[in-house]
Amino acid sequence: MRRHRVLHISRSLIAALGFTALTGFGCPAAFAQAVSGEPGATTTLDGKQLPTPTPEFGGVIKEKASESQPWWAPRVVPPKGAPNVLLIMTDDQGFGAPSTFGGVIPTPAMDRIANQGLRFTNFHSTSLCSPTRAALITGRNHHSVGAGVVGEIATGYPGYDSIIPVEKGTIGTILKENGYATSWFGKNHNTPSYQSSQAGPFNQWPTGMGFEYFYGFVGGDASQWQPNLYRNTTAIYPFEGNPGWNLETAMADEAIHYMKQLKEIAPEKPWLVYYVPGATHAPHHPTPEWVKKISDMHLFDEGWNKLRETIFANQKRLGIMPENAQLTPWPKELPEWDALDLEERKLFIKQADIYGAYLAYADNEIGRVIQAVDDLGELDNTLIIYIGGDNGASAEGMLNGTPNEFTTFNGIPVPVKDQLLWYPFWGSERTFPHFAAAWAWAMDTPFKWVKQVPSHFGGTSQGVVMSWPGHITDVGGIRRQFSHVIDVVPTILEATGIPAPETINGIAQKPVEGVSMAYTWDKANADVPTRHTTQYFEMLGNRAIYDNGWVAATTPATRPWELSTATPPDVITGYNWELYNVNDDPTQFSDLAAKMPDKLKQMQDLFYSEAKKYDVLPLDNSTLSRWNTPRPNLTAGRTEFTYSGALSGVPPSAAPSVLNKSYTITAEVEIPEGGADGMIVTEGGRFGGYGLFLSKGDFGVGRGKVVFLYNLLDLKRTMWEGPELEPGKHQIVFEFKSDGPGLGKGGSGILSVDGKEVATNSLDHTTPVTFPEDESFDVGQDTRTGVTMIEYRYDAPFKFTGKIDKLTFKLGQ
Repeated sequence: MRRHRVLHISRSLIAALGFTALTGFGCPAAFAQAVSGEPGATTTLDGKQLPTPTPEFGGVIKEKASESQPWWAPRVVPPKGAPNVLLIMTDDQGFGAPSTFGGVIPTPAMDRIANQGLRFTNFHSTSLCSPTRAALITGRNHHSVGAGVVGEIATGYPGYDSIIPVEKGTIGTILKENGYATSWFGKNHNTPSYQSSQAGPFNQWPTGMGFEYFYGFVGGDASQWQPNLYRNTTAIYPFEGNPGWNLETAMADEAIHYMKQLKEIAPEKPWLVYYVPGATHAPHHPTPEWVKKISDMHLFDEGWNKLRETIFANQKRLGIMPENAQLTPWPKELPEWDALDLEERKLFIKQADIYGAYLAYADNEIGRVIQAVDDLGELDNTLIIYIGGDNGASAEGMLNGTPNEFTTFNGIPVPVKDQLLWYPFWGSERTFPHFAAAWAWAMDTPFKWVKQVPSHFGGTSQGVVMSWPGHITDVGGIRRQFSHVIDVVPTILEATGIPAPETINGIAQKPVEGVSMAYTWDKANADVPTRHTTQYFEMLGNRAIYDNGWVAATTPATRPWELSTATPPDVITGYNWELYNVNDDPTQFSDLAAKMPDKLKQMQDLFYSEAKKYDVLPLDNSTLSRWNTPRPNLTAGRTEFTYSGALSGVPPSAAPSVLNKSYTITAEVEIPEGGADGMIVTEGGRFGGYGLFLSKGDFGVGRGKVVFLYNLLDLKRTMWEGPELEPGKHQIVFEFKSDGPGLGKGGSGILSVDGKEVATNSLDHTTPVTFPEDESFDVGQDTRTGVTMIEYRYDAPFKFTGKIDKLTFKLGQ
């Protein structure tokens, strides 16, 4: 009532002043002005210079507004008919895993797009996560954009520093500046690890690379139950107090909400949704419902050798593989299924069931996103590109798999009998699981090798489906032309009618290096020769070159399932080369190197020519040892760190590293009347790390005891226990003396309270390479997961109920 009364008075006042009409937002008619530039006007850019310069004012300015003419710059819109773009890519999937490409795991969402469009059976990645992703969003080769390897092992060379250069802008930036709404959901493995903290800089985060909205995690992997989740650049924790929450479903919900919101607010504005779930990279974290669905199908009970035969037969039946294709032999380095004992088979079937459930679950959530596009009436106006994995299936679970992927990254195999302790919980939040390497080889059927290996198609072949109703009309068709992940950006640009820019933010742009795949869309072009005629491959010293149907490739000298610090062979002379005619031999079955040495030499020379052109040099085949390579970060050169109060979500690159050295942690705290509990400082969590805390106690007993706990990769927990703290000020000191130098050396620790030693203990081994990268360094609380298991168990965030006056880390040698 009050609102209406005020409006009535205002109208009366206006009438009294002699005005008789209102226009616009309540403005009197006498104040209305002629407009020469309509507020709703739009324009399409030539796209050469992004962002577009501010146009010259097109109105008239006099001394008085009543004699002037306003003007509005037209709003930038894409060319007429430019489609929405839904760009989907899963993780570590394997060419032969989904039903769409002959696999036994049901992927109806991928099938749907294949049946509405095309399947591409000769599409290739870089063989590793962040390199493929950098190439995908830039349209340039991965070394060209600083992603010669994953960012966690970046080195100080242009092709390997994990920084996407400003002169090689992303598809997000290009489409955004041309009037698109742009967003990124899921995995972000393209922010340099040393720029991933709250201190930034943020120009290499999704929001700094042209994606206006980001909802996802940062890094190579993350728990799907408690991920290191961000909205734009702010950490969020929606899983706290929300049992059963899973990121696969949450990000689908978020993407659907985003698209629906855009449709309602700006129905004419097209969008780019870059949708990249963590599935099926470890940890394999499906929901219990999907575990039951897939386990009940008994897809993997006959083992990996039989599975390959089944997949290959399906691929022949579906036309995925031509009739002349041959199934590559099973490697002697991996066990035959029939040679396993019953315990091994039991564990390995469980591992595969969980993987299969994870893939089926992820595809289901992708299907929900696609259905939402349909429900919004946008399916006919949307180019959908669905890429099955960013590299081959992963053998990083080592020979037997693991309940905790970070055992692999620290070079530690877990015996089958020990893994069986986790059998009932496999795939739950209690595990960070990965399957045995032999399953990865099977999921890459019919090819040789796996993730990390760029020389063979098992590491690089990705099944791709693509639809755009009315434009891709050969529905259900198959395309065999060679293509590469760098071809996606030019395909999108051709579909949208937007040119690659000459400058972005005043920086001259280097040419896009891929080739549009749109030439294959017409049925008449189903069998035309590929336009992507030459492509190099390199990762961790393994290398290959494709040229007009020929592939020269090195024989991998190290095995991806045996990560170690052992000295690799000479990166140039320590490798044999193979030669294949993949036009006639699409699975790289028959090595022609001995028969055609001149052709092999020609191909080798071409590789090194391409390597020089695209910043591939210098070649480096080291692996685990590069984790600890010095690189720019906020802690470089510092040996003392001081904190107070609460701080959370600090990534390892911005935290004091206690790996492979001596250190002292000193906490000056105040305990209130009634006592206190909670985390003082921690890094890591359930799957590895440490914590200094005051115990929670049980039923009022044992609360406030000083505890330092070291969690060695969820394999062993060692504790130092002190007294309960009375109200008042206290000093707690934990001093650790390493037996090093060297990776993973043990040592002895002393816990002191108020100047008195209260506990001594020792570690036979410490974590050699990395704590879980999806966890963080926290002061005054513990986000995500706790370092304890049973004894002294607590629930995150376990906030410290006292006061931290000062917390100091002093790092030694």
